Amino acid sequence: GDCNVPQRQGQLGRWVHHQSSAYTANSLAQDRIDRLNSIGFKWRLNQASQTVPWETRFNELVQYKAKHGDCNVPQRQGQLGRWVHHQSSAYTANSLAQDRIDRLNSIGFKWRLNQASQTVPWETRFNELVQYKAKHGDCNVPQ
Repeated sequence: GDCNVPQRQGQLGRWVHHQSSAYTANSLAQDRIDRLNSIGFKWRLNQASQTVPWETRFNELVQYKAKHGDCNVPQRQGQLGRWVHHQSSAYTANSLAQDRIDRLNSIGFKWRLNQASQTVPWETRFNELVQYKAKHGDCNVPQ
């Protein structure tokens, strides 16, 4: 069995995608990485080879704000846009490190809080995934 839950497979699939995205964005807490590793979670390491250090992207965002007056980089606008989306997703999933939240807040980063009202706590989704794996032998959760 594995924990490769397709993103299109409902809320758990989206949650799994957010964990992988947060990991790729280097914003997932180490205890969560360790816990996911303990159940055989496979990171999408092919994306990690394209990973730029968090500090580099943060500095790019500071430059973007100086030019555009805000931190609202469209997701479709290349790697910085995807990085901004990942930071927001990690924040919404409660997996962004506090020091990074503080740094982003310091430059006026706007969190997409409308998504937060629909967010289930990380611990809840992790426990659901563990239960699913125990019952089905893998983490391939259908939608």
